[in-house]
Amino acid sequence: MNMKVRFLTGLGIIFVVAIMFLTKIIIGQTWIFDIFIGLVTIIGAIEFSKILSKMGLFNNEFLITIFPVFLYSLIILSIKMQIPVYLFVLLTVLTMFVLAFISILISYVKKPETTKEMRIRQIRTSVWKFSVHKAGQTLIGFVYPSLIFMILILFNHIEELGYLLNVSGFNGLLSLLVLAVSFLIPFLCDTFAYLMGGFIGGKKLCPQISKAKTISGAIGGVLWTALILVVLFLIFNADTILTPVFTSLGLEWWHFAVLGVVGGVACVYGDLFESFMKRKAKVKDSANFLPGHGGVVDRIDSFIASLPVVLIFFLIFLL
Repeated sequence: MNMKVRFLTGLGIIFVVAIMFLTKIIIGQTWIFDIFIGLVTIIGAIEFSKILSKMGLFNNEFLITIFPVFLYSLIILSIKMQIPVYLFVLLTVLTMFVLAFISILISYVKKPETTKEMRIRQIRTSVWKFSVHKAGQTLIGFVYPSLIFMILILFNHIEELGYLLNVSGFNGLLSLLVLAVSFLIPFLCDTFAYLMGGFIGGKKLCPQISKAKTISGAIGGVLWTALILVVLFLIFNADTILTPVFTSLGLEWWHFAVLGVVGGVACVYGDLFESFMKRKAKVKDSANFLPGHGGVVDRIDSFIASLPVVLIFFLIFLL
């Protein structure tokens, strides 16, 4: 029964993602995908905030939840105003620390509520120290998952970054390619790690963190990810609408083999990191939002680890 529920939920996730891609291809608009990414980020941020709290890293859940809205606004504003990268990074860091300072103010201004929270959690320190620690731990929730996962927003608007990158003349195909690769790597790695681990079995990868993950599953997931990326490259490079994109960027089959291996390894470590966090929080899943799969963070942990790899990979060819 659990396998059936897991399978049906997985199909539902694939269906929703497919709809997002189809609307981008057919309508040619970015805002629908932006909303999808934003909602996933917000739900994931809420889940991760709760995980942090269960680990004893108490934080301001409200600020962690609304941070993706600030970050999205900053990304879009930066693109429209053609703000340099260094200024965007500076504004992002500044936004994070301003919100952290607001967290301190909220905790300190609402002193009776903060004192009650400290008493319930059996924390013996000053209100000021607790407020500062809480703000620092809120910063963790800004970075993971929001700051990393919303790299997808940049990918969705990559053609608008002509003032920074060599992205002219792609007519939306580049963003489609980068987004497709970003979704394929974690999907392929997670799927084949699960299948190969179940089929071959063998020695556990890291039993002190996760009893389910095997070495055969990890290796199988990485190798199949690389192989399928190469096969897809060969198919879509054979006189399709994506061929000019590959040619213009100078992409070869072995580039995707390397991307598949490095991205796949990142997915494995991302999965292990989230398992480590859940073990510390003493929870099986990040939430029960997705029947048979747990929460959103359980599904995007590999994304969060592999997205920086995809970003660096394409920047090498676009700069």
